[in-house]
Amino acid sequence: MSIEATLLARCESKCELCSSESPLTAYAVPPHGNVTVDTAIMVCDKCHSEIEEPKDINHWRCLNESMWSQVPAVQVTAWRQLTRLNSESWAQDALDMMYMEEEQKNWAMTGMSADDKTVDCNGTELKKGDDV
Repeated sequence: MSIEATLLARCESKCELCSSESPLTAYAVPPHGNVTVDTAIMVCDKCHSEIEEPKDINHWRCLNESMWSQVPAVQVTAWRQLTRLNSESWAQDALDMMYMEEEQKNWAMTGMSADDKTVDCNGTELKKGDDV
């Protein structure tokens, strides 16, 4: 069975982030560049186009469901998206509830850009120990 066929079977031909049944693409979760069963997820075109720069913020409310996936690559992607959207109260609430093993947390943080800074509602960068 090919990698893509294995991924499609795992996700039951639905986007692993939003459960859409539209055409799916294998997405290698950074920093991994190659698609493997352990390092890739199947995503719809909408999720794929917005992974790096979320535009339709409400679309990502689907992460409230997918963050509980047993697939580490899905957990990592959900955590990263929620972290990018943490200025939204619902995203911060989801992050507060989310649990990941240390290995997945390290993977998630390794793939995050150094440019992704946590900011308050005024755009001021938050430092360690700051309260909001």
